[in-house]
Amino acid sequence: MFNEKVCSVCLSYMLDDILEGWLRCPSCSNMIKKEKSMITMKELLQNRAKFEELSEDLQSNGKDLLDKLNLFRKEYGKPMIVSSGYRPPAANAAAGGAKQSAHLTLQACDFSDKNNEIKDFIKKDPTVLERCGLYMEDPDSTLLWCHLQSRPTKSGNRIFKP
Repeated sequence: MFNEKVCSVCLSYMLDDILEGWLRCPSCSNMIKKEKSMITMKELLQNRAKFEELSEDLQSNGKDLLDKLNLFRKEYGKPMIVSSGYRPPAANAAAGGAKQSAHLTLQACDFSDKNNEIKDFIKKDPTVLERCGLYMEDPDSTLLWCHLQSRPTKSGNRIFKP
């Protein structure tokens, strides 16, 4: 699992692991995400599985989710830090996830959103979710992160309560 931190020198996000789309911070030598970097499957899997070892259904779900998240990422225009992606049953239970969580099927991803920048972006233009084929968990339920998923909700609402 990746350990997200904020650099005390330059206030950039950093991770312990070296990922595609990351650069070493010139101020403090910590890792920071590149401005135009896209979300990767490696970030979604969070060292919890190898993509090629997943079932065909999980692989298909993961590719679909990644495509939709990167469509959103292009519209959002800023780096997005994955805080929780794929969760096998044990990881989902440890995280206190719902028993039918879309994280279990590789159809959901949480992003660090301590300042509500992602949620505010969506609130300004909720149709971005429709354009990207995504659904967002109610912002009042996700105070420090933004939950986006590719799996439709039972209600069909793009912004839903858990």
